[in-house]
Amino acid sequence: MEDAVRPNEEAFKAMFERGYCTWFSLYEMTIADTKTHLLWWDCLFRLENAFLDYPCFPKNLEIDASFSNTVIAMGISTWKTTQGFCDLPSFDQEFLIPVASDRPTTLAISDSQKSTFMFPRNAIEDDNHITLLILAWTYILSARWAEIIPGVSGPEYNNCEAEWADRNIPLECASTTVIIDLGDIDDDAARWWAAVLALEGGWDASISSDKGHILHSPWYTKLVSEKRFALSRGTTSLPLPTQRHAASFTTALGYLSHYCEFHKVAQQSHAALAATLLLPVARFDNRRVQLPTPRVHHRARLNSETTCRAPIWSDNLIQLDRLLTLSCNAVGTKALLNSIFFEPGVACNICGAWLQGTFAFLDSDIVQDQSILLSVLMKRDPSLGFLWLGAFITGAQTCALQEARQAWWKIDLHVAAWTGTLMSFIQEPVSTLPLRAEDISRADECRLMYLSHSQYYTVPPLFPFAPFGSTAIIDTNIDVRQHARCKASHSLEYEGLKWRCRGGQRTASIIPRIPSRAKDGQPTDGNISVTYNNLDNEDDDSSEMVTRNIFTWLRDEDGFPVAERAIREHEWIDNLDSDDDCPITGDAQSTAGGNLHGWLLKAMTRRSNSL
Repeated sequence: MEDAVRPNEEAFKAMFERGYCTWFSLYEMTIADTKTHLLWWDCLFRLENAFLDYPCFPKNLEIDASFSNTVIAMGISTWKTTQGFCDLPSFDQEFLIPVASDRPTTLAISDSQKSTFMFPRNAIEDDNHITLLILAWTYILSARWAEIIPGVSGPEYNNCEAEWADRNIPLECASTTVIIDLGDIDDDAARWWAAVLALEGGWDASISSDKGHILHSPWYTKLVSEKRFALSRGTTSLPLPTQRHAASFTTALGYLSHYCEFHKVAQQSHAALAATLLLPVARFDNRRVQLPTPRVHHRARLNSETTCRAPIWSDNLIQLDRLLTLSCNAVGTKALLNSIFFEPGVACNICGAWLQGTFAFLDSDIVQDQSILLSVLMKRDPSLGFLWLGAFITGAQTCALQEARQAWWKIDLHVAAWTGTLMSFIQEPVSTLPLRAEDISRADECRLMYLSHSQYYTVPPLFPFAPFGSTAIIDTNIDVRQHARCKASHSLEYEGLKWRCRGGQRTASIIPRIPSRAKDGQPTDGNISVTYNNLDNEDDDSSEMVTRNIFTWLRDEDGFPVAERAIREHEWIDNLDSDDDCPITGDAQSTAGGNLHGWLLKAMTRRSNSL
């Protein structure tokens, strides 16, 4: 007897092969590209023009400081549902972005190469400045944050400073000290670097919540290092005044630009910015970041005229503001990273096979080298490449890959729209039904229910994979029946947003509709030796979890029609956490009612607490 929910062994194996071969094709593309250039260095330059329609925080932003652990920026987005004549209206959706933190992200600096991802540098950049540059970027982003977010004080220096190498360093400390050559800099720049590189934290930018709690910028960090930093500059320095005025955002950007020019590390600075953008993700995941001990060789002094250039990003401030806004939203960043594992056309009941095949390849000996793994992941969606590079530098890839392996990642439709990223089946257009069709795919049924936006369907399905099969139109709810045969085209289209600003005002950001990018990687027709060791269609927890969730969303309000009796009574669906929920009996169309809603809330709570 055919299973009502589970795919048969042949279909499961075919989907496993599709996953394996898709990623194998990406690997082949990566190897071909690396013969001519390094993929990740290409991605770094995307930082300068990535996601040009991503919104920025307005200057008169209103914030909600009523929480004890964060401050929230708020807005309303508008979504269009129809192309053509139809009475299905647009709808508004509130969005929230946290813009402050109650605890630091710990940066553990170590000599151990096992503790961090080591990426290759080009012939010019033979030193490793990544850790120093990340610390500089945490200040710069925080200084810009202080200019944008109302109520922020700072940045301000405190009494903690990195020491100077021209002061006598005890002989016994020489092996545990890293000398940082800053070049020929003045006292103001020297004081800034002394604050930025102080292991105890030499500066702060903060904001108070309405409850009196002191909160910090999203890039607030705490350092734990095996070695101390000792600073060196071209001129012998006298003791610096501790209370010197802290550098502004623009001034700090100039200091960083001078350092990058002196050491010829512009590419490493871009990589460090990519990593700094991922620090809020590390805090969200409650994880410390492992970074390498800096390796900085003494540089020959150059004529000052050759080192004076416009500060990095000074002529592209709007782009830096976009990246700052993106970085504040850790949940959205995680959704972008995991979006590469979504495959259109893969249904919920077989997504586990797709992911099993995916990780059968990604876990194979072919991609055990972390640099190759990174390149393959970046190749799936090159526009997200700089985020994946930042993830590997900060260690965020471990959690992202674990969530993907288990099919446990969430979508963010706002971030998807702002970046043109395809994250979920819900973003795809509703198909046009044949004239005399009596059924509608359950994927289109879900789309129309969400587009109709009744009170029970104002939140999209939690996971990206579509339900399998179809539903008789007569068994769908009234909104679906009304629009299934509509002559207009229906799809989810982002129209714009309005930030909530001070004085009750709204600042509109008109963002054009951005078509979603297609994912790269097509299964090749060549002879690929697929490894089936990890194929397991008997214990497919991922498909079971996603299937139960999407059918809970789909049938929560009106219940299961009689035609879906076998689905409702299937072990993947029937095992709900409720004593009152009973199988379908008699001729009634709906029986599940609100009990499924209770299960969903409890399931979401359990999952949220486990992350």
